[in-house]
Amino acid sequence: MINTKPLLCLLSTLLIISVLCTGAYAGGYNLAGVGSKALAMSGAFRAVSDDWSAMYWNPAGLAGQANAFTIGSKMLYPIVWLTPDVPSHYPGYEGYHNGIEQTTKETGFLAGGFGLTYQLPKNLTVGFSVFAPSALGADWQNLFTGPPYGYNNTEPYPEKGWNSDLKVIDFHPTIAYSVNEKLDVGLGLAIQYGDICLESPKMVPSGAPFPFEHFYVDAVLEGTGLGFGFNLGVLYKISETIKFGASYRGPVDIAIEGTVKQKLIHPYSLGLQAAMPEVAHLFNGGVSEAEPDGSADFPIPMDAGFGVALFPNPKLTVAFDIVWTNWGSIDEIEIKMSGEGPVDTDGDGIKEPAEDNKLLMNYEDTYRFNIGADYLITEEKDLHVRLGYYFDPTPIPAGSLRPTITDVADKHNVSLGFKCEPWKNVSLEGYWEHLFTNTRSIVALYNEDGEMDNIAGDWKLQVDTFGLSIGYQF
Repeated sequence: MINTKPLLCLLSTLLIISVLCTGAYAGGYNLAGVGSKALAMSGAFRAVSDDWSAMYWNPAGLAGQANAFTIGSKMLYPIVWLTPDVPSHYPGYEGYHNGIEQTTKETGFLAGGFGLTYQLPKNLTVGFSVFAPSALGADWQNLFTGPPYGYNNTEPYPEKGWNSDLKVIDFHPTIAYSVNEKLDVGLGLAIQYGDICLESPKMVPSGAPFPFEHFYVDAVLEGTGLGFGFNLGVLYKISETIKFGASYRGPVDIAIEGTVKQKLIHPYSLGLQAAMPEVAHLFNGGVSEAEPDGSADFPIPMDAGFGVALFPNPKLTVAFDIVWTNWGSIDEIEIKMSGEGPVDTDGDGIKEPAEDNKLLMNYEDTYRFNIGADYLITEEKDLHVRLGYYFDPTPIPAGSLRPTITDVADKHNVSLGFKCEPWKNVSLEGYWEHLFTNTRSIVALYNEDGEMDNIAGDWKLQVDTFGLSIGYQF
């Protein structure tokens, strides 16, 4: 008899670390989903939902499940390619390395989740899970070149310029009920904790001629917050060979509270100091810094989907899913600030109040299409092989495509996985996903203020994910 207690304690510790370290590619900024079986089947799981990850995909699938505890972890290796083609009004200055392919830093990101299911009397099953439904990460080095030649800044512009790191952790209690032999229903509560860091360059008009026409600011938003939502689902057994599942996940607004670190890089010009003595201090080199308080409601959109699972024989499962995500509800994210900004206009030591800012989104609704299969190779050790494919259009229009969110084009995903039972009541599952896009070329689009809200050029994305989980029935 194997003593599983030390093993479960070790894996629980590793899981906690992996959940807290989540940060990776996202579709929009939602991850592809949770659960080794579901991801090996590319998310074609709403009508299957026969393990702990039902709490994410379709809570009705929790009904009737055995008492079990499952933990899992995955490594994601995303890379984004961008060949900029950003126009400039000024000869010799582009701000980006036009025509030269740039990439995000090649780094692996760790994510994880766990689930506990427990049967109660009267056809009730309860569960609790922790997982990461949303995340993003983009680490660019020297993508934005900073001030132009002749700006004569005495302080170098930060190397990153564009950077993002978002973690959303969902604490998810769930209950499911078997109405009869054919119908199951379920309801889950989403308690979501968000931790966000967004860094981007900003150009502020100065009123002086080029190359001093703009002040160059590096801005970093850092904050955390909580949001609350729910999901619900139904699962209906049409016959011995066909099941239907449908689920709905409500929207969540995570109330982020934090700071906005701002660093203004001043130019150095003796000529402008003489010509504009009233603001000479603004052209005297160095930096001005500020850290006003910032707050924003970070939206996680609602979605709804349905699926069909076919069981043509006892060894084979084939499933199809379609899910609609209401990205179109996200027009903009307003960042409200209080406190001083970095600019002292009059040179009297009193800085101007920090100005609110808006992140233009204008996202579009999407439909994701999934197909997956599970095949039992042999009942000895319960050995399964799994595969899947999904197509997921990007919700991000060309006008708001920026380096902080890495869902740059329509996505294709292929997956492969396995399951086995090396010991009694212990299951081991693993999978690999390969996500890729074609090249997406966009041109510069300007807002009503004459500023670009996107970064023009050729974009492409690839992500490889490797996952492993272990489960124990008790």
